[in-house]
Amino acid sequence: MSTPLDANPTEALATASAARYRALSPAAVASLGVAPFSILTALWWPLAIIPLTGIALGWHAQRYICKTPDEWTGLKLARSGIAVSVALWALGCGWQIIDRTREVPYGYQRVTYEMLQPDPNTPTQPIPQTALDMQDRKVFIQGYMQPRRRQTGIKEFILCPSNGECSFCIPNPKQTEMIRVVLQGDMETFYTSHQIGVAGRLRVDANDPSGVPYSLDADMLR
Repeated sequence: MSTPLDANPTEALATASAARYRALSPAAVASLGVAPFSILTALWWPLAIIPLTGIALGWHAQRYICKTPDEWTGLKLARSGIAVSVALWALGCGWQIIDRTREVPYGYQRVTYEMLQPDPNTPTQPIPQTALDMQDRKVFIQGYMQPRRRQTGIKEFILCPSNGECSFCIPNPKQTEMIRVVLQGDMETFYTSHQIGVAGRLRVDANDPSGVPYSLDADMLR
């Protein structure tokens, strides 16, 4: 008694050969290979390019596999690459948001040095309106302590946007790039070349005798 294979062996062999020699999509493999690195988004926002690459590779692979299923295989790999990239991207972004929220003390507004700089198109305005609007507000800003002789028991220091140690940093910051930090109560600190966060009440005075228009009555250091 003959079997279907015996009845048409040539057709069966051709079908088996076609299934055996479908190529695995390189884009699908690359998508799954890139996907685990999507978690690096948690370290730095621009690294979101990694999950975007994983998603793009997976989408490209899925499109061609579905279009020519007799030539390409790896659909599960492509979909897994997309899924893992999206999941880790979302996890990384969530961590960034939580970290930034946790970094700024409750009740304080995050401020950057860019918000304190005058408009170059308005040379007659030494202090920008954005800074004037923050007068007496509780703010949080990050920066570097200006180098000084005293290393411990510091009650007052100048905070700058950079530490001046890299080749691209400005050695002499502008007046609007300096904030005089005055620690309140019995608070003291020590000198560090690392970035620190300072929270307190911002004072803005364009006519300050010291030439530094910004001062911060600090009640918290991080």
